[in-house]
Amino acid sequence: MAQMPNLFGQVAALDSQRNPARLEAAASAIAASGDAGAIHKLASRLSQRTFLRRLDPGQPEQSDGEHLLRIFLVLADHPNAATEALCVALARNAEFVSVSWRLNPLLNALAAVRPTSAQAATIFRETSHSGYVGVNGPLLARNGSPNALAVLEEIFADEGLEVDERIDVAHRSLLAVRTNAAVAEMCARLLARRLDSSRVRLAIAESLFDYQPKPWFGVAMDQPVPPDWKLADEPARAALRSLGNTLLGQADVPASLRAAIRAALEKLR
Repeated sequence: MAQMPNLFGQVAALDSQRNPARLEAAASAIAASGDAGAIHKLASRLSQRTFLRRLDPGQPEQSDGEHLLRIFLVLADHPNAATEALCVALARNAEFVSVSWRLNPLLNALAAVRPTSAQAATIFRETSHSGYVGVNGPLLARNGSPNALAVLEEIFADEGLEVDERIDVAHRSLLAVRTNAAVAEMCARLLARRLDSSRVRLAIAESLFDYQPKPWFGVAMDQPVPPDWKLADEPARAALRSLGNTLLGQADVPASLRAAIRAALEKLR
């Protein structure tokens, strides 16, 4: 209860403060508070052009948005139903999304909330068809909850998305979570159906079993890396063994992938 008077002051600062750093501090304190009412008020202010310009002065398309970005990092570090509601509301707010880069930190904070709700899943579906599929793929895979993986599964099977785009999503999304049983089961479902592209099918399989950092990511910094097979629990091991053996029984699996699958199965015993 001792925190409440201070929180009231932080909410009041959203309207009174003109210093961007202090405004960020007040908004960040609210973002971390877990107080649904205060977070709702923060969402209201973040939908206003005047507030966003006080927070990050200058032309929106020229501003790096450093204060807004840090607020969303705090939201991502303190996920709850209220932060999800904030993200869903702002994703549908014309003023907020009028500057396209603002969706990147928003989607990151939205994906931090587990499990993904039906409303949040709709946001990920919509944004995946408006230029953010490369952002969403790794976020959905890392979230790993049923609705998140359902959207990711739809992305891989979506013929309206470019094949190369889906291949890149596979490499960047699946590799880092290959020891997650739910992810392995999702991949098994995808590979059991007739995908429109054999290249997408191959990318899904190799993302789990055949790590190829140079051709996939080049020399890019912060590229995804696979967890050690030792980190897989028994449900994940069982799912991966089943999928690996299924792939070995398919004639169109290339020799290099077969060798990688066999090596992985030895470690997954």
